[in-house]
Amino acid sequence: MIRLFLDNRTAVLFILPFLIGLYILGGVLGIEPLTSNPVDGLFFSQTSANEFWSYVIQSFLLLVNAVFLNAVFNSHEFLDKNTYIISLIYVVLTPMFVPLNHLSPVLLAHFFVIATLGVLFHLKPNSDGKITIFNAGILMSLALILLPYLTVLIPIMLVMIVIIRPFNWREFFICLAGLSVPLIYYFSYLFLSEQLAFTWKFPTWQMHDYQKAWHLYPVVVIYLILLFISLLSLSARLLKSSLRLKKQIQMLGLFLSFLFLLGFVDFYFSGSIRYLSLAIIPLSYFLAYAFLSKRSGILANIFFYIALLYSFVKFFLNFAG
Repeated sequence: MIRLFLDNRTAVLFILPFLIGLYILGGVLGIEPLTSNPVDGLFFSQTSANEFWSYVIQSFLLLVNAVFLNAVFNSHEFLDKNTYIISLIYVVLTPMFVPLNHLSPVLLAHFFVIATLGVLFHLKPNSDGKITIFNAGILMSLALILLPYLTVLIPIMLVMIVIIRPFNWREFFICLAGLSVPLIYYFSYLFLSEQLAFTWKFPTWQMHDYQKAWHLYPVVVIYLILLFISLLSLSARLLKSSLRLKKQIQMLGLFLSFLFLLGFVDFYFSGSIRYLSLAIIPLSYFLAYAFLSKRSGILANIFFYIALLYSFVKFFLNFAG
């Protein structure tokens, strides 16, 4: 399967809906408990939906995000040829972090984070980037409305801009202006509709109950192994990369580092891996290099197939017993 997606064959994308369908089937027939903490936005009240519509909406977002993430990879020439392995990696790993039978803002936040990265990659050192930076700020603001902890990534976004183009104070303020626009409109709507009330609380400052989150530990371990393999191959790729590609990888590396830290802090305090799921986005890019590496390609294939197998088997495992 991996070889099919590594080639430049657009038709392999039609495999993704069938793969997602198998996840839905596993969720319906399996015994996996839904024991994850809710993830509310800054002023976001989760919309209730029955299991059928949750599957439909979550599966649709999963597919759209996978194709979108892959399109960003190909359009910005992270490789010298088009590949569709990114979409496969995203579809296999994400359902282990984000249940498809529970409607939440996480996958929608994924979409806006991917869009933000796609816009930032359009920046060039010697061209006017004001409109691009403003648009990136708007998209990132929509993501942090859905997942409030992403607010800590605002300084990281500003540093990512500096990586790819010279420092400019004016562009920083333009980015902050873009970030403020959706928030102003959203808060204004809530104020006018008399819904302006905080519903978000900080996590309890103590370690989560590991017995309730026991089924999440294999997922975290698989993620860490794939991340380690990806980093092994990344150093070799950087040696023969263009200057622009090196800057894009630096941006992703910085983004991954803070998403990784944010995800593990949230996991430690709340026992949720929803925020850690965002780190799948940059991991998908780095893992693609591992599959093409002679040194780590075999390891990447082995552990990816382990992840693929576990993503299905976990529906039928009872960790409570």
